[in-house]
Amino acid sequence: MATTRLFTVDELEQSSPEGEWELIDGELAPVNPSGFASSRMAHRVGRIIGNFVDDHDLGELTGSDGGYVLFPDRETLLAPDVAFVRKDRVPPVEEQGRFARLAPDLAVEILSPADRMASALAKVSLYLEAEVQMVWLIDPVKRTVTIFTPDDAPIRLEEGDTLTGGAILPGFSVQVGALLS
Repeated sequence: MATTRLFTVDELEQSSPEGEWELIDGELAPVNPSGFASSRMAHRVGRIIGNFVDDHDLGELTGSDGGYVLFPDRETLLAPDVAFVRKDRVPPVEEQGRFARLAPDLAVEILSPADRMASALAKVSLYLEAEVQMVWLIDPVKRTVTIFTPDDAPIRLEEGDTLTGGAILPGFSVQVGALLS
């Protein structure tokens, strides 16, 4: 029987293996680089959210290389394509060289052609289990944004709909079509 080597978050901070990965309950999960369109979309979404966050001094954003340790008692590390952390929850400066030991307030995942919906939904489930308050799953091909929150059924928005930040990003709104253009 083959055994899988389990890793800890601390080990990965000290010496990470080659390539891009996330950590799910101690097991490395390879992450494929995004295609041009998905990467461009992540940058655009981050810029739009980031401008709003900066204009209103709400907190901090990270990109796809920002790792979050979602649970204090599990070796699980995810790196959303875009993540937002409220100002009152941003880690102290002396801890910012490490993976953030918290779940972001908003996690944004953008599907790329290589992504499987089942894998994306598994990540959404982990985010919600970790008490991320809002998750946006963006499908650039179908041109939709699906909003997940802990207590409500998912909401799927299309190009003509307006995406809002709810209580996480109060006052934020953008037309889905404009976000995805």
